[in-house]
Amino acid sequence: MINKSIKYIGVILLAYTLNACNEQRMNSSSETTTPVWLAEVGKRDVRELTTTTGTAKAAKTVEVKSETNGKYELMINPKTKRPYKLGDIVEEGAVLIKLNNKEHENTVSLSTKKMQVDIAKKEWEGQKAVFEKGGATEKDVLNAESSYIQAQSALESAYTELAKLTIKAPFKGAIVNLPYFTPNVEIASGETMVGLMDYSQMYMEIALPENTIDKVKVGQKVLVTNYNIKSDTLSGLVSQLSPAINEDTRTYTGYITINNPELKLRPGMFAKGEIITLQKDSVIVIPKDIVNSRRGGNRIVYTVEQNRAMEKIITVGISDDRFIEVESGLNQGDKIVVKGYEFLRNRGKVKIMK
Repeated sequence: MINKSIKYIGVILLAYTLNACNEQRMNSSSETTTPVWLAEVGKRDVRELTTTTGTAKAAKTVEVKSETNGKYELMINPKTKRPYKLGDIVEEGAVLIKLNNKEHENTVSLSTKKMQVDIAKKEWEGQKAVFEKGGATEKDVLNAESSYIQAQSALESAYTELAKLTIKAPFKGAIVNLPYFTPNVEIASGETMVGLMDYSQMYMEIALPENTIDKVKVGQKVLVTNYNIKSDTLSGLVSQLSPAINEDTRTYTGYITINNPELKLRPGMFAKGEIITLQKDSVIVIPKDIVNSRRGGNRIVYTVEQNRAMEKIITVGISDDRFIEVESGLNQGDKIVVKGYEFLRNRGKVKIMK
C-alpha cells in the first residue's frame, strides 16, 4: 500500500515538473524581440544656444535730397554702360545725378573767384617782398593776407554751391530708391533724388527673455539664418544689451551686428539668431532625442549585452538642437541604441539590425 502511494506521488511530481518546463518554454518563446539599431558613442563640439528672432536692417542707409533746383539728368553707370537703376551697387563718391542750372552756375561765377584768388595771392606775395625791402608796412602785408584768405573762402563757397548740382553716393552701397523723373524736367529743392543702403554690415534688434540675462553677453558669437538662405549661415556678434527688463513682456532689448559680405541677407528680412552662450570642444555626445527621462530625474539610454537591452543611467551637460553632452555613464566607443529605443524595457530581448 505504501509503495503504491509513493509511486502515485512520484507520478504527480513528474507531471508537475514537465508542466512547469513546458510553461517556461512557452513563455520564453512568446517573449517579444525588438529590432534595434546601434551607433558608436563619439566626441564632437557642442554648443549651448539661445535662439532669438528679429528683422535685419542695413547698417548704413540714407536718402539724398536736392539742395537746389535744376534740370534732371540721370548718369550712366560705368560698370553696366547704362543709366543707374534700382539694385545697382555704387562706389563712394560716384556721381549718380546731375541738375543742370546755368543761371546758378553764372551766379556762383567759379572762374571769377579762381581769378580773384590768384590776384589776391600775388598781391600778398608782392606786399611781403616790398615789406622786406622797407617799402611797405606790416599792416599792408596783413591786409593783403586777409584779402587772400577771403578770396579763398569765397572760392570754397563757390565749389560748395556748385556741388549742390551734383548728387553723389555718400558711401558704397546699393540703390534702393530711385524716383522716376523725366530727363530735363525741372527738379525743385528738397526733392528725394536717391535712396542708398550699405547692407554688407547689418544689425538686428532683439528681445530676450529675462531668464537668459546671466547667459547672454556682449561679444558672444551669433549664427544668423533666414528661411530664404537655409544653406548659408552668417556670422554675427551680440553688440549691445540693455540692463533693463520690460515689465510687460519680461524681456530685455539687445542688438546683433551681422556680417553680410555677399549681400545674401536683404534689409527687412526676418532672421533667426542663435547666440552661442557656451561651447565645449571634443566632448562625449549622443543624439538628444534618444535620451529618456525616468521618475526621480534619471536620464537613461540603452546598450545591448547578449541580445538584451540594458539601461544605462547617464549624467548630461549642455546641448544644442541635435546633440547632448554626456558627463558620465558612457565612454567613447560604447554602442548605444539609436533606433527602436522607444519600445525597450530593461533586459528586454532585442535583435541587432544592420
